[in-house]
Amino acid sequence: MRDISQFKCPYIAKDEIRQAADNFRSEFWPEENLPLDIEKIIEERLGLNIEPQHNLHLELDIDAYLRVDLTGVIVDYDHYMNEKYMNRLRFSLAHELGHLFLHKDIYKTFAIDSIEAWEYFMQNIPEEQYTYFEYQANEFAGRALVPRDRLIKEIEICLEKVQELGLSNLISKDPNEVLYSMSAALCKPFGVSSQVIELRVKREELWPQ
Repeated sequence: MRDISQFKCPYIAKDEIRQAADNFRSEFWPEENLPLDIEKIIEERLGLNIEPQHNLHLELDIDAYLRVDLTGVIVDYDHYMNEKYMNRLRFSLAHELGHLFLHKDIYKTFAIDSIEAWEYFMQNIPEEQYTYFEYQANEFAGRALVPRDRLIKEIEICLEKVQELGLSNLISKDPNEVLYSMSAALCKPFGVSSQVIELRVKREELWPQ
């Protein structure tokens, strides 16, 4: 098996990742309505399988992973069947698509052709390189699920409500607290968690105003 200790995650500029995510959404979700039906995209438009597997989060401490043959995504059965995990799983599925679109060559180069090879790769990849590897997939998922233009509009709607309540002065005093308070409303149109939306607002450099 190939030595993973010298693995270097390919550099992909942030703007390049975001453009890839925007292109993905334009091609596979031209309807533009939100939230993205990520399951429909995977199964009907990409022709991949979503395969629930029992105890995935207990055995590997993950919600999903891209099949080593790139034909689908394995998801945790309990989370997949529980509606309360819907937003979390939507992001996990988009994250795995990030690996598919950004890291397909890595799977081929390192002969990740079995679950054992996948586990070996993930356990032996240098920590710093693993961070880059996951960051790239996360950035793809976040941008795909939360389009910047729509996010700006939702922020404007929330800010209007803040102004109506006479609380505009709080933005300059404690912008992070205001964002935290707004996040529950901001995340709903996109079908993601409050944590994801807060991160997207900051990554897109839309906050503080």
